[in-house]
Amino acid sequence: MDYFSSKDFQQHREKINTILEKIPSVQNPKGWTRKSTFAIGGFEYFGFSEASDILVVLSTQGRGLIDMAKDEKIARDDSTNYVLDESLLISEGFDILEGETIRLASKYGGSLLPVSNKSHESLARVSPLYPCEDVIFQPPFESCLNEWHNKNCVRIYRGFLYCYGFSFSGKYFVIADDGGITFWEADHAK
Repeated sequence: MDYFSSKDFQQHREKINTILEKIPSVQNPKGWTRKSTFAIGGFEYFGFSEASDILVVLSTQGRGLIDMAKDEKIARDDSTNYVLDESLLISEGFDILEGETIRLASKYGGSLLPVSNKSHESLARVSPLYPCEDVIFQPPFESCLNEWHNKNCVRIYRGFLYCYGFSFSGKYFVIADDGGITFWEADHAK
């Protein structure tokens, strides 16, 4: 018998969907502030410098750097002739990140970015309404899928998700979709 057609599977699926739908939607998880949304034409990838909180954005129209702490675009390269390894999801840095290898998250699937930080906060991608997807912010030691340990989990995104991830410092996280990139800053980072 096909488990995915069974009554047990259907009951499990309904239970998980019920658990996920009870999670409240908020703009800002506790301890975080939504900073900005940047429109990115032709978005394909983003990644963080491992040495700073600089976000690298790659698009069909070139590359850009965004300083997360200052909430501003700081450099632009309109050339599309740069090193990008789509298999390993890495690219070369430019401008103030010259010589640095940048790990990426891709709109095409895959990511080399952290989905948690040193404070044990994490982001979970769930798809109870696929193709629409949610990103759930999970406080330390909580899981959105466990109804006994998800009381402080919150939904921070519902839509047609491309990719997401934390900065390597853990002070920022970004969600990308067809509307651009939106980022949050930890309150202790201010």
